[in-house]
Amino acid sequence: MSFMDSLLIEAFGLDPDVVHLNHGAFGVAPVAVRRAAAAWRERAERNPHRFNRVELPGLIAEARKHAAGFLGIDPARAAWVRNVSEGVSAVLGSLALRPGDELVIGTHGYGAVRKALGHHAARSGARVVEAAFAVGAADDEIVAAYAAACSPRTRLVVVDRITSPTATVIPVAAVTAALSDSGALVFVDAAHGPGQLDDDIAALGADYWIGNLHKWAYTPRGSAILWSKPGAEVAPTVLSWQLEDGYAAAFDYPGTWDYAGWLAAADGLAYWKSAGGWTGVARLAAMAADGQRTVAEALGVSLERLPARPAPAMRLVPLPNGFVVSPDQTDSLYEALSRQRIEVAPVHFGGAGYLRIAAAPYNTAGDYDRLAGVMWDLACGD
Repeated sequence: MSFMDSLLIEAFGLDPDVVHLNHGAFGVAPVAVRRAAAAWRERAERNPHRFNRVELPGLIAEARKHAAGFLGIDPARAAWVRNVSEGVSAVLGSLALRPGDELVIGTHGYGAVRKALGHHAARSGARVVEAAFAVGAADDEIVAAYAAACSPRTRLVVVDRITSPTATVIPVAAVTAALSDSGALVFVDAAHGPGQLDDDIAALGADYWIGNLHKWAYTPRGSAILWSKPGAEVAPTVLSWQLEDGYAAAFDYPGTWDYAGWLAAADGLAYWKSAGGWTGVARLAAMAADGQRTVAEALGVSLERLPARPAPAMRLVPLPNGFVVSPDQTDSLYEALSRQRIEVAPVHFGGAGYLRIAAAPYNTAGDYDRLAGVMWDLACGD
């Protein structure tokens, strides 16, 4: 590891003896951003009564303005939530579902979101319908899958911007255009979007959009924004003092808790910019592609029939046939890799096994070489 590489590892406060190739799972805030959050936490504890009673509302609103500026949206339509799951729950809780209603999600959709849809469907007598498409499906096939899954009973369609298990960029604008006459509401799950994709959120044509800032925009964990277009109102999951103060403000204060992460979000966004902004994202994309090839060549697997539009900083690597043949085997592979001090995401999808690798500012080419060597020993060695 070079001196500069070690400095980047230190900048993120990561264990230098571990290869970290799964940034997309939980993200990690740089040390400077964590210190900024700690400073807010300490300030709150110095005079908690005044801080919470007088100072906090304006500080949260200002932090929301920074986040909205980064995303290119109106701060009045940007609501603070802790993560995508919380935002999904808020939207589902705001829908008056009836027996026979349908909720659509892609087969590549995030498992926790699918569980939330299933829960609300079971309570109301609605049902969940899946839009099915294969890994590597073309954009027109993906759009057709969502259109085919909809019916006159469809109330809500959840469309991933970047799929979690397969790191696929979904053509959301084309999906919303195809569904424009269906009467269904469209909700974009952009958990991996902020900091990876330079989207015009309002122009996507959806009714709701949610994105985590703590994955690829380097803010503290628990920082996400729920956007809704005017007229598509949503009530927060926690109803508190600012409920009647307008859409965004209603989410600003869900009661007494630690707001340091939201208040330090601007520091994370500033770090993203200092790391190169979109030029930095392009560098990560090149590193992810190179790393994907390195591991694939070591395993002797083809990169054909993978996502035509992969996430910039995330890639799939197919595993050799017969190596991971069921979902329960992903945990054992994860543990085997973790024992070798490598953190990466094994995936079983569509009957096949993959590794989902990532590229973050602290990664180097040597990280993928290390993964390739260990995976060869596990999958191909004697």
